[in-house]
Amino acid sequence: MNNTNKNVLKIDNLSICFDINGKKCHAIRDLNLTVNAGELVALVGESGCGKSTFGQMLVNLLEPTKGEILFEGEDIFKSRRARKEIPQKIQMIFQDPYSSLNPKRKIGWLLEESLDIHRKNLSKEQRIKIVDEMLELVGLDESYKDRYPSQLSGGQRQRVSIAIALILNPKFVVCDEAVSALDVSVQAQILNLLHDLQEKFNLTYLFISHNLNVVSYMSDRIGVMYLGSIVELGDAVTLSKNPIHPYTKMLFSSSMNVGEADSGKVQITGELPSPSNPPSGCTFHTRCAYCTELCSSARPELQELPDGRQIACHYAQKFYQESMEKKQ
Repeated sequence: MNNTNKNVLKIDNLSICFDINGKKCHAIRDLNLTVNAGELVALVGESGCGKSTFGQMLVNLLEPTKGEILFEGEDIFKSRRARKEIPQKIQMIFQDPYSSLNPKRKIGWLLEESLDIHRKNLSKEQRIKIVDEMLELVGLDESYKDRYPSQLSGGQRQRVSIAIALILNPKFVVCDEAVSALDVSVQAQILNLLHDLQEKFNLTYLFISHNLNVVSYMSDRIGVMYLGSIVELGDAVTLSKNPIHPYTKMLFSSSMNVGEADSGKVQITGELPSPSNPPSGCTFHTRCAYCTELCSSARPELQELPDGRQIACHYAQKFYQESMEKKQ
């Protein structure tokens, strides 16, 4: 994938806290991340870890409690111009193509609406031409303009959702579980389409998913989230083949196919703690087989390992060294 090594997105100590029945719920906590132009970065983790909340902040649906989201160097919440331009620069493809499309509107109207709002200089004929071209790009012909979402299959609806997301020619696309609601056979088609469109338009993707097989195939880098924070971030191939953080090991072990070698397999134990009452110290320590007194009392910061990955674990260097020795 095309990677210019230019930061298009920089997240600095991002947090968001909700008040739920009088209790503070930290959905995202001091999250740091950079994404390069043309890159596909995936975020994985259990339901409730904050992946989708983070994605919604990127498209201005939620405002952070603290921290910064810098897109092309501008804070999207402090710069009025940046905030106004976000719909044209950052778009989201939602999980469920059944509920994300207005069932009372035809496909042509749904596609043209964004152009009507954000491209007022275009004539009706120009907008129709762009709609036709966009449908062709996602594998549909112009006859779909006169159909309603209920007349389309799940895969066709998601193709329309992709067309809607790309019709304003954004630079950055958030894919929030974009294939999880589709049949397995259709998932591969949509993933290939997303990959082809990324190459064609030099798009930058944030791919939110719980499917580790999908993100290992699609991604340049993978970030593993736990209770609102990133606990491991690194090259997709390296991280998939040799996870270091105990939670990452647990996730990838659970995704092993039947019959796959289970050497070093780590069983999933316990449940995800509530964000309104997170554990002290390392938030994963209540489920970690390697927990020590240090883990329960002090919160680990992300540290970089020799292979370039970042891990939030007090014993990251030790676990990394052990993994290298096993390879020898």
